[in-house]
Amino acid sequence: MPVVAGRLFCDEDVKAINHLYGLTALPREEFDATYGELLRRCWRCIAKAPGPEWGALRERTFKCVIAALKVRQAHVLPRFAATEDSYRLAEVMSFALAACVVAERFAQVLGRAAGPDWCPMMEDVPQGNVLKDVEVPRSFGALVLPRLLGAAGHEWLGQQPEALLEVAAYFGGGSSDLRRIADDAATRIGMPVVAPAPVCGTAEENGRPAEREADGDASATVAGPEPAAASAPGGTAAIGGDAPKPEPAPSDIGDGRVGWNWVNLVRAGLRKGSIPPNADGGWLYNIEGSAFVVDPDCFEALAAAESVPPKSIRNRVVKLGRHSTRRSASGRADSFTADLADGRRVSGMLFPGELFWDQDPPPASNSVLR
Repeated sequence: MPVVAGRLFCDEDVKAINHLYGLTALPREEFDATYGELLRRCWRCIAKAPGPEWGALRERTFKCVIAALKVRQAHVLPRFAATEDSYRLAEVMSFALAACVVAERFAQVLGRAAGPDWCPMMEDVPQGNVLKDVEVPRSFGALVLPRLLGAAGHEWLGQQPEALLEVAAYFGGGSSDLRRIADDAATRIGMPVVAPAPVCGTAEENGRPAEREADGDASATVAGPEPAAASAPGGTAAIGGDAPKPEPAPSDIGDGRVGWNWVNLVRAGLRKGSIPPNADGGWLYNIEGSAFVVDPDCFEALAAAESVPPKSIRNRVVKLGRHSTRRSASGRADSFTADLADGRRVSGMLFPGELFWDQDPPPASNSVLR
């Protein structure tokens, strides 16, 4: 719907903004000063931009940020925050998520725009801009976010270090809870972010040690990006072969890389009953809505099919960036300790439950994270 002359938001925009407001617990005045100003700055910047892609950007941005806040309601962020801090951080984390989603979607089009003597970091998009056919790095959103945040938004995020770290992680190359939520939401509504894949060398080429740190942080030490691989029957990948790729199961997700094949193996096992959740001696547990998997037991089935060590499968899963991390003495770690209902104390990894069981979770286990 076109914007009426002299009006920044059309009727459909206003409906979407009111929907967004209903997904927060902020007073209207505070919502308008933060979320409202974020959207006003974005819309004002592109008010004179011609062409259908800019109009589509407005609609797409609203849909993605609303979907993200809906999914956000099922998550506690940041994980393992002190109880007394959870209420204080709940709303600012939602705003951080919304700001990241808006900036990311905005940047995907703004990064392609070009005009004479025009600075995209400071000036509104001119009428004479041209959209080039170029790939825009996902991290470009971090460059435009500061110009989209109003004074209240800057102050709110600036006063909460936890929120600032989450925003930085969202546009970084490592694990990010906010980015996982945004990606999940975008995939559910059929609008996933399409961005260039990072190009990485091996650990030796990058001057990093190949060994995983003892504290369990494998995300910084995996040797190179996960290669795309053809799927083999049973949800495993045919590494290095030219075998034709079979049609994926309707419930399969991801892009066919080895890490996604492991995720789909777990999903299929839950669906067929071959991987019983919360079983005594098992390796998959529903702990407060999150999926906890015992390491290395959880990787052994696919490792045997691929004739590689379980650690290699683990590293490929880590490369997906879908797991949870925790703070540790060395920075961030991706391993957790849990006391299982069957009496075992084990180490493993933690994932959003919806990654494996969608909207049909198994019963919650009596197991607890330590």
